[in-house]
Amino acid sequence: MSDIFHEVDEDVRRDKAADLWRRYHTPILIFAVLIVAATGAWSYYQTNRQKTAEAANARFEAAIALANEGKAQEAAAAFDAVAKDAPKGYAALARIRAAELREDRARALQELEAIADDKNVDKLNQEVALLRAALIILESGDRQKMERALGPMMTSNGAFRFSAQELNGLDALANDDFEEAERDFNILLSDRDAPQSVRQRAAAYQGLLHAKRGPKPAAAPTAGAGGAASGGNVTVTPVIEPEQEGAASSGEAPFEVKPSK
Repeated sequence: MSDIFHEVDEDVRRDKAADLWRRYHTPILIFAVLIVAATGAWSYYQTNRQKTAEAANARFEAAIALANEGKAQEAAAAFDAVAKDAPKGYAALARIRAAELREDRARALQELEAIADDKNVDKLNQEVALLRAALIILESGDRQKMERALGPMMTSNGAFRFSAQELNGLDALANDDFEEAERDFNILLSDRDAPQSVRQRAAAYQGLLHAKRGPKPAAAPTAGAGGAASGGNVTVTPVIEPEQEGAASSGEAPFEVKPSK
């Protein structure tokens, strides 16, 4: 009896499966075809994307070679061509390199600032463009413009904060803003996360700063023992006494100290 019931159950299940296939075989076949087509399309897209990137990389490298050979105009034209139809990453880098090669520095600065403001360019390349623009601003000596360009980058989590701090310090030094320059260089020297090369340059810049500024002015003198107190400078005048036989009789220092008027 159990075998009979088992055979009946199998027949019922078989009938249900056949009924389901008759009702839904068309959607199932369409879904399977779509999966195969989507897989093929994705594979084609990935292959085509890789080929496009490889072609853009080859053109980008060729433009770099022209720049290294000193052919600035030809290299700029090659970078411009890459920027027109290359993938976003290569296009942004090509725009930056082309701007750097412009003989017209005003145009170069304008192009770099446009890249930094372009919402279609990723944040990392925007900051690279700002750093390149800062190098041009450094030549012009526009202190306020430099601070506006580098200020947003000198944050604790900025990707290029060390380079921005270095450039800001150099610009401050070039404009005789010694306090700001020393502050920037001290930040780099005291930051353990700063690259060793940056810290070495910051130490060298500090040497230049001290040579250009000279020693810091001494603090105003205060009242000392003996009542020699004044708010002005102290004049030290050598006192020349007639030469006598033997050593000086009183042992007093041969200087006369007077407050200057």
